[in-house]
Amino acid sequence: MKKVFLFILFFSCGSNSDLANIDFTQHVDSNNLRIFGKEDVSLEFLNKVAQSYDAMFEDNSKIDQSMRSHYLMTSKDEHVYQRVGLEASFEKNEQYAHNTDVPKPYKHNCTDFIWEESKGGPRQINEVIEHLLHTVTAVILKLAYPNNWGYNKSSSRLRQAMQEAIDKGVYDVSSYDEMKGDKEGYDHVTTQEYAYWLILAEWDYFIVSGNKQQGMTGNGEFTLGTSSEIREQLPLGHQLYVDYVEKILSIPDKNLIESLFPE
Repeated sequence: MKKVFLFILFFSCGSNSDLANIDFTQHVDSNNLRIFGKEDVSLEFLNKVAQSYDAMFEDNSKIDQSMRSHYLMTSKDEHVYQRVGLEASFEKNEQYAHNTDVPKPYKHNCTDFIWEESKGGPRQINEVIEHLLHTVTAVILKLAYPNNWGYNKSSSRLRQAMQEAIDKGVYDVSSYDEMKGDKEGYDHVTTQEYAYWLILAEWDYFIVSGNKQQGMTGNGEFTLGTSSEIREQLPLGHQLYVDYVEKILSIPDKNLIESLFPE
């Protein structure tokens, strides 16, 4: 496993009364990913996010070290970062999420926030794993392998695999219909969510993350929740996972993840 040095940087903080003005005043680094935390995010939680990402980089026989190295260098060279905020602050004032300035040279190569919630358990686990994987797929893999992971390329393997899941009734994208007027945004979100569900199923993580609905292995949006089902029913998706994700990332230990975010 690549050893990770976590570096914490503190700045002087002003009043928290105006939630819209709360800045990113701390960060940790894990496997060439800069993880910025808003001023009111606990340092303990920020470190747990980094530990969760670190858990995806254990070594095993399926890892292609050259591909992992390319992935890590892309993340570093393109200044990819993850933002972390406090859910309670966002709920009080949504402008809290609009102040997204981070120190240079970090700029555009990020996607969603990870929200620190009031308690742990499956919901918090899902929050962390989902949005780390959004960064993995929609940012780093897209930058590292644009022809196959580009969400704006209809010929990319990602788009083709997503269409396979839609055509087979596995992936229901109807909840995103209101976004169809913004083609780039629609393609970004639908592929990002597809890639998350695909990896979550390949990792057999639907139960751990609280995404399994009664009577099925998956849920209403993505009906398959196990690796065997993906392999048997979604060959394009499974091969995409095998050719990229499985060669770069390891499945994070479920016991470790549950211990980081206990109920």
